[in-house]
Amino acid sequence: MKVLSLNQRIQVLADLGEFLKSELNNAPFNEAFEDLLNKVNGYNPWFTKNSVLQSLTAWSHLLNANDLNQFVNTYNRNLFEKKIEKVVLLILAGNIPLVGFHDVICSFLSGSKSMIKVSSKDSLLVNYLIRQIITINPDTTEYFEIIEGKATAFTHVIATGSTNSARYFDHYFSKFPHIIRKNRNSLAIIEKDTSDIEMKNLAKDVFQYFGLGCRNVTKLFVPCDFDFDRLKDAFQTSTNVINHNKYANNYDYHKAIALMNGDSFIDFDFILLQNKEALKSPLGVLHFSEYQNTSEVDSYIKQNREHIQCVVCRERNDSNQVPFGQTQQPKLWDFADQIDTLQFLLS
Repeated sequence: MKVLSLNQRIQVLADLGEFLKSELNNAPFNEAFEDLLNKVNGYNPWFTKNSVLQSLTAWSHLLNANDLNQFVNTYNRNLFEKKIEKVVLLILAGNIPLVGFHDVICSFLSGSKSMIKVSSKDSLLVNYLIRQIITINPDTTEYFEIIEGKATAFTHVIATGSTNSARYFDHYFSKFPHIIRKNRNSLAIIEKDTSDIEMKNLAKDVFQYFGLGCRNVTKLFVPCDFDFDRLKDAFQTSTNVINHNKYANNYDYHKAIALMNGDSFIDFDFILLQNKEALKSPLGVLHFSEYQNTSEVDSYIKQNREHIQCVVCRERNDSNQVPFGQTQQPKLWDFADQIDTLQFLLS
């Protein structure tokens, strides 16, 4: 098998980025690409055409030579130049389009072979990008293997799933070097002087991909006596989520439950806001808590650190910090759960 140099691997990924840009800028889309979008949505109704295009557009911008080189230059480049020794089992999530593709990128850059267990919810898109990589450079063929049955002959594991499945993964893969990811969610901190523009950007953090991602905001901290009408006005750009049948069913269900139980809520007509401590909120619901002092927020973050993916806020001393509107636009070096995947694969 031919071993590609690090520069060759970077070039393959940069060419993939250019290919995606070409496909996305070719309006109207060619028949094959349009057919892919329709099949993906038919197979998984949550993966709307708009959601898939948002994900592919993000990857088309991330996969460029400058960013890829900046990414790997934080490590000893000599570590990348080796024969394939690691065989990495990648168990990918499927909650939003291509959510597991970063693991594929890291494995390829490290020079490892990837055994990819795709989520049934996202199999078409992952297969599509792998095929494009192999088309760009046929020598990449042996770097990737899509598996359907039981995986064998792997040396390392990176698995992403629910908190329940993580317990199984931890036990089953305990003898292998591994990264096991569990459920996480994100929160946002609104301050008294948070601007209307920042709250409009917050709508992206809440509603992009219907709120299904671990980087989506499911919990708000607001000052006491906060005017929620300001937030409702800011969220008007996202009212179209209620036109999605599955999302609307979730919204209606949780509203009915709240009414039956006599639970208080604020109704924006497309999302419910409930004063609850929990970080994770059901789809169609956004939790919030009021605070008098930011020390209360700091305490909550400290207690729930292992469950928090992003903290949306203005400048503060927090490693999870993300500006308003940027949660679903991570850079290549923004690792899930703040675990350096590439360092794990190189070590």
